[in-house]
Amino acid sequence: MSGRSFWNFNYEKGLVDILLEHNHQKFKSQNGWSPEGWRSIVKMFTEKFPDAGFSKSQIQDKEKELKGNYKAIRDGKKKSGAGWNDSLCMIIAEPEMWVKLIKEIPKLKKFQVKSFPLYYKLEQLHDDILAFYFF
Repeated sequence: MSGRSFWNFNYEKGLVDILLEHNHQKFKSQNGWSPEGWRSIVKMFTEKFPDAGFSKSQIQDKEKELKGNYKAIRDGKKKSGAGWNDSLCMIIAEPEMWVKLIKEIPKLKKFQVKSFPLYYKLEQLHDDILAFYFF
C-alpha cells in the first residue's frame, strides 16, 4: 500500500460530527472556520481516527467538498420538477429533468444514482451559518 488514505463514509460522518461540535462562534471567522477552529477539528479527527493519516489540508479539502455537495443538492432539490426522497436522501426526478439539473448543477451528476446521507447534518451546519450572518 502506498500509504495514501481514502475517505469512506465513516470518516466523512466523523468529520461532520466534529464540525457540528465546533459549530459555534468561538471557532468561526467571517469566512468559515478560524485557525483555532481548524486546529481543534484536525486534532479531534486525528484522535478519533488515528489510522486515517489525513493531513490538515486533506481534512479541509474534504470539508469543502462536503459543503459543495450539500449546496448542490440543496439547490437541486428546489428546482421545479425535482423531488426529494427523505429516507434515501436522494433527489428524485424524471430522466429529462436530470439532464436539466446536471446541466445547471454539474456536481449533481454523481447523485443521480447515489444517496447523500449526510445531507441533514450538513443542513444543520450550514443553515446555522446562514442564520448567523443574516439575522
